[in-house]
Amino acid sequence: MTSDTARGSGSEARPGPFRGRGVLEIPGIRLGHAGEFTDSRLTGITTVLPPIGSTIGVDVRGGGPATRETDVIATGTHSYGADAIVLTGGSAFGLGAVSGVVDTLAEAGLGFPAPGLADAVIPLVPAAAIFDLGRGNGSVAPPRPDEGAEATRAALSGRTDDVRGSIGAGIGARSGFQSVRGGLGSYAVRLPSGTMVAALVVANSLGTIGTPSGGLWLDPLLRSIGLDLPKVLSLPDSAAPVPGTAAKNTTIAIVATDARLDSAQTTRMASGAHAGISRAVRPSHTLFDGDTVFGIATGAQDLPSDRDAATRELVMISAAAADALSLAILDAHASATPVDSSWGQPPTLSEIAPDFTSEFNAL
Repeated sequence: MTSDTARGSGSEARPGPFRGRGVLEIPGIRLGHAGEFTDSRLTGITTVLPPIGSTIGVDVRGGGPATRETDVIATGTHSYGADAIVLTGGSAFGLGAVSGVVDTLAEAGLGFPAPGLADAVIPLVPAAAIFDLGRGNGSVAPPRPDEGAEATRAALSGRTDDVRGSIGAGIGARSGFQSVRGGLGSYAVRLPSGTMVAALVVANSLGTIGTPSGGLWLDPLLRSIGLDLPKVLSLPDSAAPVPGTAAKNTTIAIVATDARLDSAQTTRMASGAHAGISRAVRPSHTLFDGDTVFGIATGAQDLPSDRDAATRELVMISAAAADALSLAILDAHASATPVDSSWGQPPTLSEIAPDFTSEFNAL
């Protein structure tokens, strides 16, 4: 059962969390995916294109990040922003696929104008990677530059609507010490002011989404927004991970808003969103996670002119980013695609708790 507040859609003006089109509820954002979802290779890449002129931020936590060009979007550095943000599998190897993203953007004329070089642009593409190496037949087969180019062409076309499931960077995702399949998930929150906040996440955490006694860490949040869903009674024992797997994980995400924020405020939104990881997953931000959250503020909606009102709105944006990210992590697990047992992969949440996922996916 859902309350009217929780049961929103992109075309309705009700405040509160709703799935809708996830991060695509933020006007102007485009994305595309590429990768391979087979029994021999489970990995992929997702390219997200912010509207031109968006403000970008980032907050990197955890002990094992695999990132690219995060310094150039940190507060107090270059003010250009980013031409794309990439979420990818393949750990540090997967960051090599970003070269295909850069080349494709340059061919499209998107990038920072190269000083003194007529018609030359330098695309700025921050990126973060999860560890999904070996998921498939055990070989090291990270996303390739041609797959980065494919995902970027799909994003440039503006025709990709998929924001959840075993697609793109979420294809090889796992969580709970690799005992459950993760994936790509997305959720949106509309504030009472009309400001939109949304999250896109690759849920690949070392920690688990389920409590030791049964249930989800997110049960209090689900109840607080009026969601009365069937119980997830138990998840696989996270102390007994899939044999032969490495305890290397990471949750990587993008939180976006249509509000007009400066660099520090966008970074604060990304920082606040990390609470959403901590609420959904335990433990989080471990030595084996490289948890990274990017922020995008498109600037379509001005903050209130009154200073106190603007400050309250900023607090609400940060809180909404955390809620959206928590729900997106659950969405990523609920939408993961089951595979045949011959693949040798962990189960999905839909196989473990079909009643819960059926109702959650129907929201």
